[in-house]
Amino acid sequence: MSTDSLQPGRVAVGVFGAERCLLAHTGDLACLLGLPPHMVVPGQPLAALLGHLDPSATTLALPSALQCRTFDGRLLHLTAEPLSDGGWSLAVIDATAAHATTASLREARETAEAGARAKARFLATMNHELRTPLNAVIGFAETLAHDAVRPGPRPDPKETEEYALHIRDAGRHLLTLIDDILDLVRIDSGAFELAADTIDAGRLVQSAVRATEAAAQNSGLVMTVRDETVHNRTGGTRLRADERRLRRLLGHLLSNALKFTGRGGNVFVAARLDEAGDVRIEVRDTGAGMAPEDLQRVLQPFHQLDTRLARRAGGAGIGLQLSRAIAEAHGGALLLDSTPGSGTTATLLLPRTRVIEPFPSLQPAQVQP
Repeated sequence: MSTDSLQPGRVAVGVFGAERCLLAHTGDLACLLGLPPHMVVPGQPLAALLGHLDPSATTLALPSALQCRTFDGRLLHLTAEPLSDGGWSLAVIDATAAHATTASLREARETAEAGARAKARFLATMNHELRTPLNAVIGFAETLAHDAVRPGPRPDPKETEEYALHIRDAGRHLLTLIDDILDLVRIDSGAFELAADTIDAGRLVQSAVRATEAAAQNSGLVMTVRDETVHNRTGGTRLRADERRLRRLLGHLLSNALKFTGRGGNVFVAARLDEAGDVRIEVRDTGAGMAPEDLQRVLQPFHQLDTRLARRAGGAGIGLQLSRAIAEAHGGALLLDSTPGSGTTATLLLPRTRVIEPFPSLQPAQVQP
């Protein structure tokens, strides 16, 4: 009988005398031990039967239990029990399937628990991210309403304008956050659809950089842009893509670069066509960087790095997840490369199938706000 005929959980029993030699056995013992039938016959010593599995099995005490592997990778559970006549019995169980099932269940439980913890952290963070701008909107709106009806001189127009701008900025932050959450829901449900806009790659990058220039200056950072998709007469490389979502993707990458780069650091943005004709947009910073084991974790749903810098920087922790989903929806990819203490490079790769009219690089433009 071959080992292929064994059923998961099959049991065989051998009876041994006081001299530790086999007296009798059930027919499947040879198959379970992975031995030819002529080796499993009465009179065979225990060492000859079990020595090829685990040397310690040849000195089984009574009673005892042991797990060991066969040459073909099956897991056996051995149990030795004394008999009333001075001999003893050895039960051999093929525990391979049960062990695999247990391991799968353990892994599934650990995954579910990790997901539950991540969701709990996400909800706690999201509660803060939503409440902060909402409180600002309510607070400034109440102040404006109070100033409008209070007796005496009219409110200072500059002060009123400042409050209105705070309300506008908080509202825009909330709108962006809600859009991100809704897109994550659409992605999860398979209802994520892209617009088919015509985009100039260089202008897309410049627009995203302009939107973060003020934040960079306030943080004491230097931003450098290198656009290698520009042609001096006909403009830049044009893409067929969803402009709004690519703008948000670049916004998330730039925002992360600014958050995790200290005052006096640098953020470099480069757009180019590679040798294969694909568009590569890179955002590189000189910030804190990440360990190799963290690179994939930050792209998982609801995950944030549990570091002092990450907690100080804030954020909902969904920007990179959404950015990767947007890149993949375009047939591209989001690539991360990082070294602790040396910064991070995030690369948006858009395939050449998205390129409408590529032009060769001539004179790259460099802008230093």
